[in-house]
Amino acid sequence: MLSRGRFILLICAVLGPFKNVTSLVLEPSDQRSRTQPTLNFEADEYVDLPDGFLLGAGTSAMQVEGAWNADGKSESVMDYFLHLDLNGTYAAMKPPDVAANSYERYKEDVAAAAALKLQVYRFSVSWPRVLPKGDTSEINQAGVDYYNNLINEIISHNIQPMITMNHFDFPLVTMKKTGGWADERIVKAFTEYADFLFKTFGDRVQLWTTINEPNYYCMNFALFDIPGVYKRQPGDDYKCVHHTILAHMETYRLYEQKYKATQKGKIGAAALTLWCRPNSTSYEDIQAAERANLFALGSIYNPVVYGDYPAALKDRVEYYSRKEGLTESRLPKFTEEQKLRLKGSADFLCFNAYMGTTVADGTRAPHPDIGTMESDRDAIEVGSNTQPGFFGDLFMRANPWVLREAPLWIRDNYPGVPLFITENGWGDERVGADPLDDWPRVGYHSQYLQQLIRVAKEDGVKVMGYLVWSLIDTYEWTSNYNRKFGLVHVDYEGGSLNRTLKKSASFFQEIGTRKRVPKVPFTFVPGSGSERILVHPSLSVLFVIILSWFH
Repeated sequence: MLSRGRFILLICAVLGPFKNVTSLVLEPSDQRSRTQPTLNFEADEYVDLPDGFLLGAGTSAMQVEGAWNADGKSESVMDYFLHLDLNGTYAAMKPPDVAANSYERYKEDVAAAAALKLQVYRFSVSWPRVLPKGDTSEINQAGVDYYNNLINEIISHNIQPMITMNHFDFPLVTMKKTGGWADERIVKAFTEYADFLFKTFGDRVQLWTTINEPNYYCMNFALFDIPGVYKRQPGDDYKCVHHTILAHMETYRLYEQKYKATQKGKIGAAALTLWCRPNSTSYEDIQAAERANLFALGSIYNPVVYGDYPAALKDRVEYYSRKEGLTESRLPKFTEEQKLRLKGSADFLCFNAYMGTTVADGTRAPHPDIGTMESDRDAIEVGSNTQPGFFGDLFMRANPWVLREAPLWIRDNYPGVPLFITENGWGDERVGADPLDDWPRVGYHSQYLQQLIRVAKEDGVKVMGYLVWSLIDTYEWTSNYNRKFGLVHVDYEGGSLNRTLKKSASFFQEIGTRKRVPKVPFTFVPGSGSERILVHPSLSVLFVIILSWFH
């Protein structure tokens, strides 16, 4: 066993740039959850937060709630899909039937957010939990009570709730009735659901997002082949994105007409990106990076700001559609009326950002006979100049420049529209490591926040805030419970599901209390039995195109 003196020395060594470690402070705990001793520290340098800057964290219903078929909740499409006996690509994805059991333990989650001194808690509402038939013909009061209790608990801790209306889990019955996101009929169904949310929860919620990162959702989760329910067709990815944008538009205009004057809330449009840099200074590579970013971000932001897709995106899809012998583009067109209603239909832009990559002009293989959102962009990931031979895990890498370059691009393309970083986080998959010892997370968030604050203060980007993914360790799709994004540990391995603050808690407490970000480098030391690398923020990191949306 370590002596107290050696323990303190060890902690000091781990902290690196921190100095004057004064004490270990035990936080209060309840009967089911324990909290980690928290370190008070001082860093050599700090960066002050901009005025009004909001710091928070998020979760989503399906990834934390559990109770998948309890108290009147119906099946979501993802529930149904994950309970199939699969032997293919997605067989490793296990259904999160219990997850973190936040349906029963939500008070512990909110208490953790309060202990971390967070100002915003972003969560999603499970559509099939509140409307089991997908519409207001049947309202599940138990589900409504759950979200009312959650919202009230959040507010009681002086935290702002932010609601994401749909985070990958719309009702199976709605899929069967409408055809899902590849069918325009779902727009009306979603708008009715959104109306119900505003009417039920809008008196206490001022921050909303409609559909989480539809640009990547529509390349994957929304379009899984489900025997007897749905079979993906060519062009469905573009139809899916198109219909999520129309659903966002109708929701925004509904709120504007019926609720905004009294509720005074704001609605954002969300997108995720693997931010792309050109591989060289050649015109072709520069254009490839621009196309890739337009396909990822412009496909969502351009319609809600200007009323239509970017011209480069429309031209590219039109070109390949004609080559395929189609008489019209695979990318649907907005009507003139829709363009007018779309323009200015977002109060802020939600940006989910993790890592970046380097792209060159071209594709990984010959262009397919029928193109997709991925192939049409003609941009291939070629990596970067990090240490050769070390690959690590995609979500364990840091590219802080993403939160400088991407916000500048967004400012230049969509001037005047506020930006909210709604997801950014470090996914810990170290083998054999202490799950509470997450000091690399401190450096990760310090570096990303420094870049974000820089663009806000020096470059005039209107940044509303920054939300960590995730508040607690969650179910993470293809990695199940093995990728730990949480600021709070959840005991999945032991089965207790107890919540414990990780060592990085003191970093966020410092920010929340003093409104300043300690300057800390991102240092990542190889763990026991794992192939990991030491990465300093000044290094570019090798990025490959994998399923970056499975986080």
